[in-house]
Amino acid sequence: MNPQVEKWNARYAGRKAGERSEPSPPLPDAVAGVCAGRALDLACGTGRHAVWLASQGWRVDAVDGSDVAVSLLLANAERAGCAGRIEAHLADLEADPPQFAIEPNAYDLIVDCYFLHRPLFAAIRDGVRPGGLFVAALHLPAPGGHPGHGYMLRPGELGRMVRGWRWNVLHATERAAKTVAGADGDGPGVAEIVARRPAVGPASHL
Repeated sequence: MNPQVEKWNARYAGRKAGERSEPSPPLPDAVAGVCAGRALDLACGTGRHAVWLASQGWRVDAVDGSDVAVSLLLANAERAGCAGRIEAHLADLEADPPQFAIEPNAYDLIVDCYFLHRPLFAAIRDGVRPGGLFVAALHLPAPGGHPGHGYMLRPGELGRMVRGWRWNVLHATERAAKTVAGADGDGPGVAEIVARRPAVGPASHL
């Protein structure tokens, strides 16, 4: 088993159904006023985003490598009354060959929050339907600190990549971590992006 999956199984082991956080920015603002369609939530965990989207009427494919997380996701969806709109997939998203294939032109929305596996980006780009959205929030190294492990972006990396697809970038920001009091923290920062695939014309390639 992937050591990262083992780590997340251990982290989720102490949780109970119903213990979910609010969805991460920029997702709620990104989909405000958007007609609910088919969404993909990568590394869905216990359903922070998948259950919220399903409760808004989206049909969601939710994927995670942790069987503990997927069990909690399903329980949370039942509690929220939206289990019929979520299809859970137990799959290690870092596996080679892939255990879950992102179908081309299949999704009106793909969400990737705090899970970075660069080989997925090409499939994410191709998986969004024309006119659909890609929403991401991914970790950055602490300002002035070490670049960190492979699960952190380089400053500017996310925006450059998506603009290279020639998509319409609706929101892009990078910010430092915040402490509880709101001052700059010394932990990882975050890069956010909301981008829409053009409704017409060929897709760009990495």
